[in-house]
Amino acid sequence: MSTEKEEKPKTTLKPKKEKMTSLFKDIKEFEEELILFSNKFKLTIVSHSKRISDYFEISCFNHLVKFYELNGYTLIVENLQNNQYRYKCTTMGIQSNFSNFVAQKKVKDKLEEFEIQHNLAVQSSHDKELFTTPDISIINKGTVVVVDDYYETKRKFSYVKNSDFITFCEVKNFTPFPELLFNFIGVVNELQKDIINNKTKKSQLTHLSPSLMISGKPNKQTLRIKKSLENRYRVNIIYDLFYSGTQTFSKSRFKNLKTTDEKTIA
Repeated sequence: MSTEKEEKPKTTLKPKKEKMTSLFKDIKEFEEELILFSNKFKLTIVSHSKRISDYFEISCFNHLVKFYELNGYTLIVENLQNNQYRYKCTTMGIQSNFSNFVAQKKVKDKLEEFEIQHNLAVQSSHDKELFTTPDISIINKGTVVVVDDYYETKRKFSYVKNSDFITFCEVKNFTPFPELLFNFIGVVNELQKDIINNKTKKSQLTHLSPSLMISGKPNKQTLRIKKSLENRYRVNIIYDLFYSGTQTFSKSRFKNLKTTDEKTIA
């Protein structure tokens, strides 16, 4: 692994004075998980959020980093801010003000490189003038575009063209319900219409298929919807990630997830 710091720094995470609770998981568990992640990559992490949903989103981002590591990619930290890793827990702001990971893998003597980006706007696969912002995106390296004519003001806007967009994850801190699952398929249609049409091209590289990552536990109805949607499309709907995240993205179970490489294509 490569980072911009040689020595292992101390994490900047500090105990919160106010008590923060959740129906699903105590925030202290997220903090401990984040500290382990930061120590692994020798990072100092900027902690600027008090929302449990942000901690869950960061946790899912880190699970995706682990997924690429388990699939033989080399992970490199990029764009540290004042020698600290800064997550982008909002759609506001441009990507250059936040950190990201680069995943590298050599394939047939060619170095393939991809970025794992947080809250980056993505161009629609139907209309070049439309954009939506998934929580986590995988894009070709060095393809973030910055313009100042998107808004009525001169405020800068950063996005990735659909042709440089590879896959994405939506993260939801909810108990799953039908409308949430169907809304996810709407996002898949907007960003990757070929998946809905079942016309996706086979890939030699392993990427996680578009995934909906949900904190809460399913019921009989939402389990039925998950089964139907995963049978129709090459997507993942992952439940109960508050407690099963570590197991889902472990060496023994990560291969159960649908990916884009041709070995997993029916």
